[in-house]
Amino acid sequence: MTFGEKLYKLRKAQGLSQEALAEKLNTSRQAVSKWENNNGYPETEKIILISKIFQITLDDLLIDDKELGSKEERKFLEETKGFYVSRETANGFLFYYKKKFLLLAAACGIALGCNSVSYTSTEHYLFASNIAPILTTISIMMLLAIVIYIALKQNPYRMFRKKELVFDEEVRTEIQEEFTKMKKMLVSGIAIGLVIFGVSNSGWGLPALFENMSYTNILFYIVFSMVLTGISCFITFFCIGIYWSYTILLRNPERKER
Repeated sequence: MTFGEKLYKLRKAQGLSQEALAEKLNTSRQAVSKWENNNGYPETEKIILISKIFQITLDDLLIDDKELGSKEERKFLEETKGFYVSRETANGFLFYYKKKFLLLAAACGIALGCNSVSYTSTEHYLFASNIAPILTTISIMMLLAIVIYIALKQNPYRMFRKKELVFDEEVRTEIQEEFTKMKKMLVSGIAIGLVIFGVSNSGWGLPALFENMSYTNILFYIVFSMVLTGISCFITFFCIGIYWSYTILLRNPERKER
């Protein structure tokens, strides 16, 4: 049964018209009709909302479970055919993980940036006693809050990592070409982020130099080092996340033989 067929049956079971369902989803009747006819696919937020409206898990809603005669046949279909991915679904997957890694990279950048002086031996005693503890507490709380938020949020693409993904050849080619164009930029971003991190955290022995500097200049150096560290961590984590997203989408495991 396809997503469109499931949506139609769920809507009918609750006695909802297409207009009523469209109103709940803040969309048009034409959009609901298009989804039910398998001519399109809702965006991530609307898929999650549909699962809540009809009290159905995302796996049951999204996985195309065509009815076969036996459990063995159904299992064989899952193992050999996998999960069909349209271009719209692929775009939704990439957009979902882009937002996810954007949040995670920002949180890691802030946390590591705020704590960078602690492991570079460059912090001044006034900074260490008055400012650093506050920054450390706030940054770690922010990181934990974002990690918990990501962990608790329903992931509509969880099955993508468990099942073989099946594309139309044209769609797979488009995504592969897109990834090829981005690959150099992503690898360069990771390398640049690591270089910046190394440069901004290479200040061993600077406390001795601080003795001849004003506190304003010391504070400027510390803040500058923290900002560079945060930016480098953000770039590195974000590029790694996007690279990972494409590799998951384009992986091509060997099919199991019956």
